[in-house]
Amino acid sequence: MWDSVISLLSGPILPRLVLAALLVAFFLFLRKKDTEGEMVGYAILSVLLALRDLAFAFVSSAFLANATDILLACGILYLVMRPFRLGWAFWLPLCVDALALILLVLDEIGLSFGLAPELLRLAGLLPVLALAFLPLVLKSEADTSARQLSLRSWALLSIGLAFYLVVGNLAGTKSQLFLIASSPYLYCLLFVIALLFIDIVQGELVSAVDYYEESVDSLYDLLLATGGSMRSESFLQDVVDNMIRAVVERTGADGGILLLVDEFEDTVSVRALYGSFPPPFKLPENLPKDAERVEAYIRHARFKLGEGVFGEVARTGKNIFVSSPDALLPDNGGESWLAVGAFMVSPLILRDRIIGAVSVVKVGNGRFSERDFDRCKLLANFGSIAVANSFSFLEAAERSDIERESDIAAVMQKQLLPEELPAVAGLEFGAFSNPAPGVCSDYYDVIRTRPEKALIVVGEAAGKGVAAGTVLVMIRAILHLIIASTKDVATLMQWVNRGVSGKVDSDHFATLCLASVDARTGIAEVSCAGRQSAVVCRAATGELTAVEAASVPIGIEKGTAYASSRIDLAEGDVLVLFSDGTVETMNAQGKQYGRKRLGAEIQACRNLHAQEMVERIRLDIEDFAGASLPRDDRTLLVMKRSKQ
Repeated sequence: MWDSVISLLSGPILPRLVLAALLVAFFLFLRKKDTEGEMVGYAILSVLLALRDLAFAFVSSAFLANATDILLACGILYLVMRPFRLGWAFWLPLCVDALALILLVLDEIGLSFGLAPELLRLAGLLPVLALAFLPLVLKSEADTSARQLSLRSWALLSIGLAFYLVVGNLAGTKSQLFLIASSPYLYCLLFVIALLFIDIVQGELVSAVDYYEESVDSLYDLLLATGGSMRSESFLQDVVDNMIRAVVERTGADGGILLLVDEFEDTVSVRALYGSFPPPFKLPENLPKDAERVEAYIRHARFKLGEGVFGEVARTGKNIFVSSPDALLPDNGGESWLAVGAFMVSPLILRDRIIGAVSVVKVGNGRFSERDFDRCKLLANFGSIAVANSFSFLEAAERSDIERESDIAAVMQKQLLPEELPAVAGLEFGAFSNPAPGVCSDYYDVIRTRPEKALIVVGEAAGKGVAAGTVLVMIRAILHLIIASTKDVATLMQWVNRGVSGKVDSDHFATLCLASVDARTGIAEVSCAGRQSAVVCRAATGELTAVEAASVPIGIEKGTAYASSRIDLAEGDVLVLFSDGTVETMNAQGKQYGRKRLGAEIQACRNLHAQEMVERIRLDIEDFAGASLPRDDRTLLVMKRSKQ
């Protein structure tokens, strides 16, 4: 017996076993570069081929050849299709192979169904030819090395096994020549697959090197752009402008925005825009679909934390990636320049603190790749440092000039505010304004326009110091110039906006509330620009009504049209105008005074005279704040209709 075994091993079988052993070793060596287990599968397939050759050396059987051919086809189908999630399309060809193998075994033991073994072998090998259609179905899913290997080897395997199938059927699986040639042929197929895998790994290595080189170049561009901005006077704005430009250019986007978080207001607002940016949020229905107006709206957009996609990113710090046009994106009209193709949002995080976000978009049918998404996250990560450094540099620069500018701004604001409020029969007025150190951004006024009419004004300029004071000076001057007009307050608001727009930087806009009150009729017309607020309290019931209108602030766009609201005031009714700093006053625990508490205080003291109401509300705010220093100006103006 041993003599026969040695005789077999010294024959043609030995080179095949050596070839199989080398192939198994080769696949196991490649396993170090394979994270998905494909090489182990091909190593096992090589072992099965070696065992098949050993079996043929002892038993020359057509059944063995046919059965092992079907098993071979089953193994190849499994390895090639496994990396893809194909569902029933994965199991169907395997089930066909299994059925063919079962029928072949039944035929061998005498339970024939009238099917020739060659026909069953043919049925078992045919599913392999389905591999030819794999690239047509899955050509866009080559995102892993295993999938790339499957897609690149489909032609080799489908054509090679088709040739094997034809030759086997023509020559017959009992043919000694076929048995001798088939094993080396199959070994060669597997060896070529190993070479394909090496080529894929080398390609991924080259691609990774290119990616990291591009990433280093991107970071260099980002740091060069943001670092150079520190030399300019408006360096913070230059930093965010240059940063979003670098992110847009390095991700291949059509446009982008950078947003910063305002911790005191719990909002995130747009600070920089570059390129064409169709907004991935719903625009107001009344906003004209004009490119300049939409851009102006986006530049000054603000979102509460947790509100919409930007508020959610600013609250949670999660990245958002929509790689292609999504039906869930809002429809802002049929204009092609408003169609969002794809967009990405990445938070700006420094030491576990979210300071803002960057977002880039593709217009129309544009798409982003995973590499673009990685680049966006990388630039946002490093850009956070540049933005944080700008804050630190800005704080240091402000501290050095704060006393000088604060004194100038305080003088400007003092000159803006009326020394005393005018007397109008049938109307009572009361007001207070507490400026925060170095801020000086609030303005109020009561202007008597007729013996029985008055215009009430409360405004707030963005920013602080001299720049904010300059905007308020312009608004006050224009109002006193046009006050003799008989136009409604909406028209007056438009005139003020036209006079300011184009004369100041876009960062120094203002919110404004105008209320024209007729003491005889009790009719009040109220118009608001921006988020400025007014509240009416009814004397009889204590009911509170907020007068708010979402509109564009003063100084952003010259052609903005404003609306007005009409309010009928009965005797004793109160109209209260206030700035954001009043309701956003914070105590030592970081809690805001809030509109709810202000409304309750107005209701509680509505029967007092206007100035008495003001004093009581001011004391309540100071009691709430305690020792906490104000972060923003607090301004409140009360008008009460009284007996004439």
